[in-house]
Amino acid sequence: MLRASRSRQVVAGVVVTVVTVAVIGVVLVAMTPVGCGPANAMGLKSIASRCKSQPVAALRSPSPSPLGYPTPSPIPYSPPASPPYYPPVSPPYYPPVSPPYYPPTSPSYPPFYPPTSGSGPVIPPIQLSCTLPVYAGPPGSGGFISFPSGGFIGDPSSGVTLPSPSPGSPSPPPAPGYGYGPGSPGLSWDAAQKKWLPVPFNWVTPDGSRYAYTSTNSIYVQDVADSAQVELGEGKSWSIVGVFAEGVYATNPNVAGLWLLPFSAPPRQITTTGYWQGVAAGAAYGTELSAVPEGVTSPIIRLDLKTGAIDKNWFTRPGATSYVAGFDGHGSAIYFVNNFEARDFEVWIATGSGTAQPIMGSTNGVSPFGRPIADSHGVWFSASIQTWQGSGSAQLLYVPNSGVYGMSRIGGQVAGGCS
Repeated sequence: MLRASRSRQVVAGVVVTVVTVAVIGVVLVAMTPVGCGPANAMGLKSIASRCKSQPVAALRSPSPSPLGYPTPSPIPYSPPASPPYYPPVSPPYYPPVSPPYYPPTSPSYPPFYPPTSGSGPVIPPIQLSCTLPVYAGPPGSGGFISFPSGGFIGDPSSGVTLPSPSPGSPSPPPAPGYGYGPGSPGLSWDAAQKKWLPVPFNWVTPDGSRYAYTSTNSIYVQDVADSAQVELGEGKSWSIVGVFAEGVYATNPNVAGLWLLPFSAPPRQITTTGYWQGVAAGAAYGTELSAVPEGVTSPIIRLDLKTGAIDKNWFTRPGATSYVAGFDGHGSAIYFVNNFEARDFEVWIATGSGTAQPIMGSTNGVSPFGRPIADSHGVWFSASIQTWQGSGSAQLLYVPNSGVYGMSRIGGQVAGGCS
């Protein structure tokens, strides 16, 4: 019984093996080139038709796939053509006008707020009909700016020099520090006599009849009309502070005190104190000390020429050096102020003791230089100005209670009033 069962198991295994081999054979014949030969021999046309050879060039190897499956070749992508882009035209950009900038100041230095002058450092010019004398340097560089056209006309007659002293008198030395050219104290236009004079404007009498200049040991006074000459203060070295109908106000360099040298009388010392910088309307203005260190206050004092009284609190800007630059038409002193802490430059006008108002300064782009000169229109300043277009020179007119007007962009130093 056991033997018969084992025989049946063997027969069943053989049958399964035979069937398996037969199936594999059919697959090989049907699906691979191995069966192409038997299929042809057996007349199996459906299989033999698939065994026809293909050119090598027509065969493609599929791209490898991470999963082991063939990856189809990608289809090339051609993006649609975009039309050209024309951005819209932007309108011009005009930046807003910035307000004046006032730098912060220390508690010891009050802020400086000059009057607003339109959108720039100065107001556009007002209409005038006159000619303004200016000069650019040495003798022969003078001329006139004509208003309202604003053109410049050079004047060869400005080539004037200091006259020779009287016989037997020493020749006057150069007076550096007043004009532009070597040995030239400056130039001024005498409107009354219609002449150029070889000295600064404050060395001429208000009526234009006389002017003064210095030598090594005296002062000479020249009559403009007839060229008559007078020598004053022989035996001393002098610095001229101002020339008026009563005589020449002068100081001894680096020595305290103020002197009056009348045209026909001996010199007279007015005070033995102070270092004086300007004279006008019966008063002299200067400083108590000859100089102070940088950053130390240098107040302006005032001397009454009749009484001799000195006001030591006439004008003060804490921490700044102040000096008298000139005067307005009423004799009020105009001050140039250098603030070393804030690194700026200011222009003030004082009308009384401790009473002053700002005119202009570097905080609004204006830096005057030289001597301001007053006339019936106001006060003229030669200056450097800074605008959004850059820096340059200008002739400015300050009109009290109105503002500072930029009258011309021609440079040089103003030599007289506009007449």
